[in-house]
Amino acid sequence: MAYAFAVMSKAMAPILALVAVGGAAFSVVQWNARSAAEAAAADRDRRIAAMEQSLRDALDAAKKSADELGIEKDNVARLKKERDAAQEKSKQIATDVPGAPAAEAKPQFDIRGMLGGFAKAFDDPEQRKAMKGMQEQMVGGAYAKIFKDLGLSEADSKLVSELLGERNFLAMDKGRKLLGGKTDDATVAELRKDIETTKTEYDAKVKAVLGEEKSAKLNAYEQTVGDRRSLDSMARDFDRKGYALDEPQKDRLTKIMTEERLKNPSNEIPDLGGGPGMQMLMSDAEAKARQQQEEAYQQRVNARATEAGLTPDQVNALAESQKRQNERRTFSRTMGRAFLMPK
Repeated sequence: MAYAFAVMSKAMAPILALVAVGGAAFSVVQWNARSAAEAAAADRDRRIAAMEQSLRDALDAAKKSADELGIEKDNVARLKKERDAAQEKSKQIATDVPGAPAAEAKPQFDIRGMLGGFAKAFDDPEQRKAMKGMQEQMVGGAYAKIFKDLGLSEADSKLVSELLGERNFLAMDKGRKLLGGKTDDATVAELRKDIETTKTEYDAKVKAVLGEEKSAKLNAYEQTVGDRRSLDSMARDFDRKGYALDEPQKDRLTKIMTEERLKNPSNEIPDLGGGPGMQMLMSDAEAKARQQQEEAYQQRVNARATEAGLTPDQVNALAESQKRQNERRTFSRTMGRAFLMPK
């Protein structure tokens, strides 16, 4: 019996071992499955909690937006009420003032009136002094080369700058008549004549300081001072484009421009600001004729530009710069006359 039990035990050992191994494996699988399920449940709980929090946040934001919207509605209603009250008060005031326009008439923006108010600054002694000083500084910078070429002393240079600056300031002072008075052709023609007389008077004062020869050279320089300032601007534009003008090129081109400009001299006060200058006071027909003259001058300069050593690219850049300058001058004149001399 004992022997049989021993034999049976030996026979069952492998089976029991298999059972033990299988049970252990099942336990591992079962544990893993339970862990995975718990992890999944925990993840699901986290997602549910996040969704609930998002929902609460959304509800809070919606409530806040609703509150803000209510506040904005209240503000709009209040502002409308204040606007209506102000309009009603304006109508009442207009009705009470003798000769006032009808309440339903719409106010119009008066650019000339606004500029007229600005022009009153000329009546203030301190403002006049400051404006004259600005003109003198502009003249001193623009005319420095001719003063040096003429060999003027520091005192004479300062005196001539003061005279020319005062001349330019008086021309502007006379021009402000257009802001508060008539703007018909006869009035504009009279203003031009008045400004030309001012220039003639100050030319005589400068001549008394410089003498005949130097005064003539200064007058010739004034014919081209605008061109010289334009050329300085063009040269900077060329430099940005990679077509820089060297000093010899610039000097030769300036000489050509002077020669061509003096073929059609004028007695106008040069505009140092780069605007339309006296063309503002010309009739449309006169301005058109002046523009045609200007374009002919530019064509002559461009035709001779190679004499100054300009490359084809530089010549093209010169033509483009002159074209833009013409467009700006025309635009400035058109807008200026529209504001100052409305039809």
